[in-house]
Amino acid sequence: MPMISPAAFADTLRPGMRLFVAGCAGEPTAVLDALAARPGSLAGSTLLGVPIASINRRDWSALAPVEAAFMTPELRGGLAAGRVSFRPLHYSDAFAWLRGPARGDMAIFRCAAPRGGSVSLALTHDFVPALVEAGAALVAVVDPSLPDVPDGVRIPLDRLHALVDGPSPTPLLPVDEPGEAMAALGRHVAGLVRDGDTVQTGIGTAVAAVVQALAGHRRLRFHGGMIGDAVLGLLDAGVLEAATTGIAIGSAALYERMGREGRIAFRSVGVTHDAARIAALPSLVAINAAVEVDLFGQVNSEMIEGRQVSAQGGVADFVRGARRAAGGRSVIALLASGKGGSISRIVPHLAPGTPVSITRGDADIVVTEHGVAALRDADLDQRAERLIAIAAPQHRDALADGWARLRARF
Repeated sequence: MPMISPAAFADTLRPGMRLFVAGCAGEPTAVLDALAARPGSLAGSTLLGVPIASINRRDWSALAPVEAAFMTPELRGGLAAGRVSFRPLHYSDAFAWLRGPARGDMAIFRCAAPRGGSVSLALTHDFVPALVEAGAALVAVVDPSLPDVPDGVRIPLDRLHALVDGPSPTPLLPVDEPGEAMAALGRHVAGLVRDGDTVQTGIGTAVAAVVQALAGHRRLRFHGGMIGDAVLGLLDAGVLEAATTGIAIGSAALYERMGREGRIAFRSVGVTHDAARIAALPSLVAINAAVEVDLFGQVNSEMIEGRQVSAQGGVADFVRGARRAAGGRSVIALLASGKGGSISRIVPHLAPGTPVSITRGDADIVVTEHGVAALRDADLDQRAERLIAIAAPQHRDALADGWARLRARF
């Protein structure tokens, strides 16, 4: 199959299409640039996708109306203007939505250079397979700099609608070195992990802190939706034996390594977030971050001061799966305060209008730099007491007063 230019591909689109655009490192920047230069090519069309905050920084709604199962700060203007339709779906449900009800006509995604009659999805294997299953036309945007991973999703060339020559910079995700409070948080979380466990984490500074604290563990395995550079450190240190993930995002060194790292298996969200598969993982420890937790155990992981800045993503899939796995447990990790200690991230109750990303019935273990609150099987008063005990010391009295007022209304 001959490769065509992004501009030539843009000129082939018919009006009124529903186009899935890959997110994370699979975002087809070269094609989006070509579409931006030809606004008429998207007449009457809709973009579908799951863009990731801090990675996909383009406002897709400037090109066409968007239906998204995740939110980014760049899409908030389009959300306010009615050009973005946000679906607050768990990742497992987002995969099912894209596989059928979304009615995607075409999927556009970056891939590694063709090899052996097929292309590798490189760093981003999460949602494209849903469109493959739905029978959508597939447009592979080739970037030779992307790794052809040893164990991942491959798409035969004869299944492709078009092969586009579209090298573009791969997004990098630097991680800050954990400070003292974050390091303490990491040690508390690591203390809940036992040798031989399977671990799920997200990415970011908190994960880096947990990984540093896991240095003395052995025989761990990873099963999750996303990995970063921290996983390489665990592999090299002999802590981690193998990993299953849908996405890799991080440094250039991480991307180079993915092309030759056979211990990492890349799978779709249909595998990584499947409820039955997660529940079948023995001793699964799901570790996820949050914005705030209230004294009932309800978790907000997607809204800050009334602004939708992210989404629940796969957190509920893993929280519920870990609670059902034999010996499994779910950990919500967050620093106890923000803005220099002036605000508590453990609050009496979530503010009106704040979505509950994890219900109190799903809450299991909450960790801050001040300790661990075990909530599974705890009654209402025990939950509040245990959460107040791991709040920032300067906020504990106010939290206790807030709980007393709430409790008096029960």
